[in-house]
Amino acid sequence: MPSFKETYEAIKADWNAGEKNFNVECEMLSEGMQVKCSMGNPGGEPFELLIDAPGGLDGTNKGPSPLLVILSSIGACIIAVTKFWAKIMDINIEELKVFSRGHINLGAIFGVDDSKLAGYDNLEPVVRIKADAPEEKINELMDKVFSHCPIITNMNGASPIKPKLQIKS
Repeated sequence: MPSFKETYEAIKADWNAGEKNFNVECEMLSEGMQVKCSMGNPGGEPFELLIDAPGGLDGTNKGPSPLLVILSSIGACIIAVTKFWAKIMDINIEELKVFSRGHINLGAIFGVDDSKLAGYDNLEPVVRIKADAPEEKINELMDKVFSHCPIITNMNGASPIKPKLQIKS
Protein backbone atom coordinates (compact mmCIF):
# COMPACT_ATOMS: atom_id res chain seq x y z
CA MET A 1 0.00 0.00 0.00
CA PRO A 2 1.50 3.39 -0.94
CA SER A 3 2.08 6.06 1.69
CA PHE A 4 0.11 9.32 1.77
CA LYS A 5 3.07 11.17 0.26
CA GLU A 6 3.37 8.63 -2.59
CA THR A 7 -0.36 8.82 -3.30
CA TYR A 8 -0.33 12.63 -3.16
CA GLU A 9 2.71 12.88 -5.48
CA ALA A 10 1.20 10.36 -7.95
CA ILE A 11 -2.02 12.41 -8.19
CA LYS A 12 -0.07 15.66 -8.57
CA ALA A 13 1.85 14.05 -11.44
CA ASP A 14 -1.25 12.53 -13.09
CA TRP A 15 -4.76 13.74 -12.27
CA ASN A 16 -6.19 10.39 -13.44
CA ALA A 17 -4.32 8.58 -10.63
CA GLY A 18 -6.91 10.07 -8.28
CA GLU A 19 -9.91 8.47 -10.01
CA LYS A 20 -11.79 6.14 -7.63
CA ASN A 21 -15.23 4.56 -7.45
CA PHE A 22 -16.72 3.58 -4.11
CA ASN A 23 -19.64 1.21 -3.62
CA VAL A 24 -21.66 0.31 -0.55
CA GLU A 25 -24.39 -2.32 -0.38
CA CYS A 26 -27.13 -1.83 2.21
CA GLU A 27 -29.43 -4.75 2.99
CA MET A 28 -32.58 -4.75 5.13
CA LEU A 29 -32.36 -7.22 8.00
CA SER A 30 -35.41 -8.84 9.59
CA GLU A 31 -35.03 -7.40 13.10
CA GLY A 32 -36.45 -3.94 13.78
CA MET A 33 -35.09 -1.29 11.41
CA GLN A 34 -31.65 -2.91 11.11
CA VAL A 35 -29.67 -2.45 7.91
CA LYS A 36 -26.35 -4.17 7.18
CA CYS A 37 -24.04 -2.02 5.09
CA SER A 38 -21.12 -3.77 3.40
CA MET A 39 -18.34 -1.87 1.74
CA GLY A 40 -15.15 -2.77 -0.05
CA ASN A 41 -11.84 -3.06 1.70
CA PRO A 42 -8.80 -3.25 -0.58
CA GLY A 43 -6.82 -4.79 2.28
CA GLY A 44 -9.09 -7.71 3.12
CA GLU A 45 -12.58 -8.64 4.23
CA PRO A 46 -15.32 -6.09 3.49
CA PHE A 47 -16.16 -3.58 6.21
CA GLU A 48 -19.62 -3.96 7.71
CA LEU A 49 -21.69 -1.39 9.53
CA LEU A 50 -24.98 -2.05 11.33
CA ILE A 51 -27.38 0.87 11.09
CA ASP A 52 -30.60 0.86 13.10
CA ALA A 53 -33.09 3.16 14.78
CA PRO A 54 -34.13 3.75 18.38
CA GLY A 55 -36.99 1.78 19.89
CA GLY A 56 -39.52 4.60 19.47
CA LEU A 57 -38.99 4.34 15.72
CA ASP A 58 -39.36 0.52 15.57
CA GLY A 59 -35.63 -0.06 15.82
CA THR A 60 -33.63 -2.28 18.15
CA ASN A 61 -31.11 0.46 19.01
CA LYS A 62 -28.20 -1.88 18.18
CA GLY A 63 -26.54 0.60 15.85
CA PRO A 64 -26.58 4.29 15.01
CA SER A 65 -29.43 5.72 12.95
CA PRO A 66 -28.76 6.90 9.38
CA LEU A 67 -29.02 10.45 10.73
CA LEU A 68 -26.26 9.82 13.28
CA VAL A 69 -24.13 8.24 10.55
CA ILE A 70 -24.45 11.48 8.56
CA LEU A 71 -23.16 13.48 11.54
CA SER A 72 -20.37 10.94 12.07
CA SER A 73 -19.39 11.14 8.40
CA ILE A 74 -19.15 14.92 8.58
CA GLY A 75 -16.86 14.79 11.63
CA ALA A 76 -14.73 11.92 10.36
CA CYS A 77 -14.28 13.54 6.94
CA ILE A 78 -13.26 16.87 8.47
CA ILE A 79 -10.68 15.06 10.61
CA ALA A 80 -9.31 13.03 7.67
CA VAL A 81 -9.06 16.05 5.35
CA THR A 82 -7.48 18.12 8.14
CA LYS A 83 -4.82 15.44 8.59
CA PHE A 84 -4.20 15.39 4.81
CA TRP A 85 -3.84 19.17 4.62
CA ALA A 86 -1.71 19.29 7.77
CA LYS A 87 0.73 16.93 6.03
CA ILE A 88 0.68 19.07 2.89
CA MET A 89 1.23 22.28 4.91
CA ASP A 90 3.73 20.70 7.33
CA ILE A 91 1.64 21.35 10.44
CA ASN A 92 1.75 18.99 13.42
CA ILE A 93 -1.71 18.47 14.93
CA GLU A 94 -1.60 17.78 18.65
CA GLU A 95 -5.35 17.48 19.25
CA LEU A 96 -8.38 17.42 16.94
CA LYS A 97 -12.05 16.82 17.71
CA VAL A 98 -15.19 17.55 15.74
CA PHE A 99 -18.54 17.91 17.44
CA SER A 100 -21.17 17.40 14.72
CA ARG A 101 -24.54 18.89 15.52
CA GLY A 102 -27.71 18.71 13.49
CA HIS A 103 -31.35 19.68 13.94
CA ILE A 104 -34.23 17.80 12.38
CA ASN A 105 -37.98 17.43 12.88
CA LEU A 106 -39.00 13.81 12.31
CA GLY A 107 -42.52 14.98 11.40
CA ALA A 108 -41.21 16.01 7.98
CA ILE A 109 -39.92 12.46 7.34
CA PHE A 110 -43.36 11.08 8.25
CA GLY A 111 -45.15 13.53 5.94
CA VAL A 112 -46.89 15.37 8.78
CA ASP A 113 -45.98 18.66 7.07
CA ASP A 114 -44.72 18.38 3.49
CA SER A 115 -43.69 22.04 3.47
CA LYS A 116 -40.86 21.22 5.91
CA LEU A 117 -37.46 19.79 5.00
CA ALA A 118 -37.30 16.00 5.45
CA GLY A 119 -33.73 16.15 6.65
CA TYR A 120 -31.43 18.23 8.76
CA ASP A 121 -32.39 21.90 8.52
CA ASN A 122 -29.18 22.87 10.28
CA LEU A 123 -25.79 21.16 10.31
CA GLU A 124 -23.06 22.68 12.42
CA PRO A 125 -19.77 20.88 12.91
CA VAL A 126 -17.61 22.52 15.58
CA VAL A 127 -13.89 21.83 15.14
CA ARG A 128 -11.56 22.00 18.13
CA ILE A 129 -7.90 21.92 17.12
CA LYS A 130 -4.52 22.37 18.76
CA ALA A 131 -1.47 22.47 16.50
CA ASP A 132 2.14 23.64 16.45
CA ALA A 133 1.40 26.58 14.15
CA PRO A 134 0.38 30.21 14.56
CA GLU A 135 -3.33 30.99 14.52
CA GLU A 136 -3.14 32.48 11.00
CA LYS A 137 -1.69 29.24 9.61
CA ILE A 138 -4.31 27.12 11.42
CA ASN A 139 -7.03 29.34 9.94
CA GLU A 140 -5.47 28.85 6.49
CA LEU A 141 -5.39 25.09 7.10
CA MET A 142 -9.05 25.00 8.09
CA ASP A 143 -10.06 27.17 5.11
CA LYS A 144 -8.45 24.51 2.90
CA VAL A 145 -10.24 21.75 4.82
CA PHE A 146 -13.69 23.36 4.66
CA SER A 147 -13.36 24.04 0.93
CA HIS A 148 -11.95 20.55 0.09
CA CYS A 149 -13.89 18.22 2.41
CA PRO A 150 -15.96 15.90 0.16
CA ILE A 151 -18.72 15.40 2.73
CA ILE A 152 -19.19 19.16 3.16
CA THR A 153 -19.11 19.54 -0.64
CA ASN A 154 -21.71 16.80 -1.14
CA MET A 155 -23.94 17.90 1.75
CA ASN A 156 -23.98 21.40 0.27
CA GLY A 157 -25.64 19.98 -2.86
CA ALA A 158 -22.69 19.82 -5.27
CA SER A 159 -23.45 16.22 -6.29
CA PRO A 160 -26.99 15.41 -7.39
CA ILE A 161 -28.48 12.20 -5.98
CA LYS A 162 -30.32 10.30 -8.72
CA PRO A 163 -32.15 7.30 -7.24
CA LYS A 164 -32.94 4.43 -9.63
CA LEU A 165 -35.64 1.83 -8.96
CA GLN A 166 -35.31 -1.87 -9.83
CA ILE A 167 -38.42 -3.93 -9.04
CA LYS A 168 -37.82 -7.68 -8.68
CA SER A 169 -40.51 -10.05 -9.83
